[in-house]
Amino acid sequence: MAVTASERKRQAIASAALALFARDGYERTSVDAIAAEAGVSKRTVYSHYGDKERLFMLVVRDTYELMRERFEEAVETTMRDVDDVEKSLVSCLHEAVRAVTQTPERARLVRLITAELPRFPALLDLWHGRGLTPLLAAPIARLAAEGLLTADDPMEAAGHLSALTLGQINNRSMMGTIPLSQAETDRIITSGVRVFLRAYGPRPGDERC
Repeated sequence: MAVTASERKRQAIASAALALFARDGYERTSVDAIAAEAGVSKRTVYSHYGDKERLFMLVVRDTYELMRERFEEAVETTMRDVDDVEKSLVSCLHEAVRAVTQTPERARLVRLITAELPRFPALLDLWHGRGLTPLLAAPIARLAAEGLLTADDPMEAAGHLSALTLGQINNRSMMGTIPLSQAETDRIITSGVRVFLRAYGPRPGDERC
């Protein structure tokens, strides 16, 4: 389906708002500046988003939801048919990192939420209420049901996998603000998956259903 002119303007406004809010902060960013950056009129910004506060909250929410969708797609694509668990998990997390954590939008969003959380505490609910870890829990549960993993609590196991891989990447990259080399990213993911499998690999005598 072709993107309408109205939708293109909305996307331009959202992109400009995210960049300016992240660079200058909420207080110092004006609707006039956002309109100029997006190449639209101030009236157009208001017609699409209402006031500046609503624009800010919607841009943060929509940007986060887009990243979450990319993450979910990467997980679903790489974890459909699993024979080699280590290989599939490594591939899954590589795709997730490529799709989400290395995007400019993600670094901007992290900086923005960190800076503006005292003003907008509802941002924390967004970040914690719809995290990425639950998206890993579903394939972990499937693998456990097939006897390829031992995970009585898939959500807890997903949290451990995320901490060992995505969490380490976040720490080393300062939440995406410092680029990591591909070799470093590969090492973190591979070693993290192997540690995870030492804890959650099938027990001796387990058989695949």
